Amino acid sequence: MDTVEWSIERIFRGGGREELNDRVAVESPLEIVVNGVPLVALMRLPGQDRELAVGFCLTEKVISSVDDIRLLKHCGDDEGLSGPGPAAGGEAPEGAGSRVELEVERPGDTGRFAATYLVRTGCGGADLGALQQDVKGAVASRQRFPLETLHGLGEKLARGQEVFRATGGTHGAAVFTAQGEEVAVREDVGRHNALDKAVGACALRRIPLQDKLLFISGRVSYEMALKAVRVGLPCLASLAAPTDLGLRLAREAGLTVVGFADGRRCNVYTHGWRLEG
Repeated sequence: MDTVEWSIERIFRGGGREELNDRVAVESPLEIVVNGVPLVALMRLPGQDRELAVGFCLTEKVISSVDDIRLLKHCGDDEGLSGPGPAAGGEAPEGAGSRVELEVERPGDTGRFAATYLVRTGCGGADLGALQQDVKGAVASRQRFPLETLHGLGEKLARGQEVFRATGGTHGAAVFTAQGEEVAVREDVGRHNALDKAVGACALRRIPLQDKLLFISGRVSYEMALKAVRVGLPCLASLAAPTDLGLRLAREAGLTVVGFADGRRCNVYTHGWRLEG
């Protein structure tokens, strides 16, 4: 269940009032456990929980590859899934517990999450240590993207956001090919979660990201740019604005950043050589 009904009073300018039922997006915690140790609790829109857990572990460098996963299990399942095969993206039945457990090889630094175990919906749980991370040239892809393709991606993202259409309460993230073909469209009450779900969906289907474009609805902040860089995405475009720290990281890493890409125009902030036309 991703939305609930809520009784509201709507007040109009000029004094009119009416009582009606509205739909709001569900927000609830998901605990991610790695090698038996609780890692983080994310406030998220329920659904695609395995994708979210895998995407989070990839973009936060808990794992370097989906191949590092030995076991992936959504709490409530009767059996674990040995490795992230095609069925691993399925969801637990309604009523299952809100926990995803992973057994992984060679886990990265997980101790940094101890102080921010609960990551709020509007907070990416910023890794301050990453501010010192050397990302120079981290994005090596030479993939180029037609501007005409880019101009149509906002509409495609919107079509995939069913909960947003019902509530107006979610962010969206989508992965596209250079030709504008939809690879994965995901939404969540948190913009970081939406990105992680899209990345996790691709990882579980073993779809490479080095030649893909990521399109998001929210701002291109430092942590959003860093997540894209960490999984090798060459281009990050958004309906919204970037921040200066996000742009500085993108410029250093080799990530193309495009803002205000609403189909009528767009602002290219870094590495515009990847855009053709």
